[in-house]
Amino acid sequence: MAPWVGPVASYLAGGLRETALLALVSIAASLVAGTLLGTVLTLPGRGIRAVVRAYVEVWRGLPIIIILFFIFFVLPIIGIRVDTFTAAAIGLSLWGSANMAEVVRGAVQSVPRGQAEAAAALGFSWTGRMRHVLLPQAARRALPPLIGLVVNLTQQTSLAAVIGLLDVLEAAQRSIERLTLSGGSSHAVPILGAVLAVFFVICLPLTMLSRWYERRLH
Repeated sequence: MAPWVGPVASYLAGGLRETALLALVSIAASLVAGTLLGTVLTLPGRGIRAVVRAYVEVWRGLPIIIILFFIFFVLPIIGIRVDTFTAAAIGLSLWGSANMAEVVRGAVQSVPRGQAEAAAALGFSWTGRMRHVLLPQAARRALPPLIGLVVNLTQQTSLAAVIGLLDVLEAAQRSIERLTLSGGSSHAVPILGAVLAVFFVICLPLTMLSRWYERRLH
């Protein structure tokens, strides 16, 4: 084994831990906020729906890289400073929650209206209808697109490297630069090949799970 492999592998492992933690935090925050916002979008009141709709359209309409730049480089101008991990987690969560809200709203509204009317006739409040009748049925329909969004969010964590987060991609880039300066050879192919393999191994099972579950629904 070449002498550079061990140190580079250890450095990439540190970056991979940061990538995994960022993905977990962003996915969890997006799921919680997206579910809450998606159910609010089904409320009859126009005022609250308009506020949530504005949130969803703003963050869905922006590229993630622009959101990351805004949080990390623009907010400090008005005195709000966050580290690279927090900025990346907030940016990915804003984008993820907006997209998940739309998935949840669509799934809830796809449940036949008679289900909600029957629950209302039995005396269930709006919260009760959501908790016991609509959300359990909507979850089954929303699962395939939600898994797709989880895969997408996992892939988009690599964008955090543009604001300097030492994730697996940034670790690979720094390793290539260090090897080029010290020995003249970058070893870019095996290093970036390892990064490619990591994302492929993480995302492929989730994609297959989404397809399998979608086939079961049909």
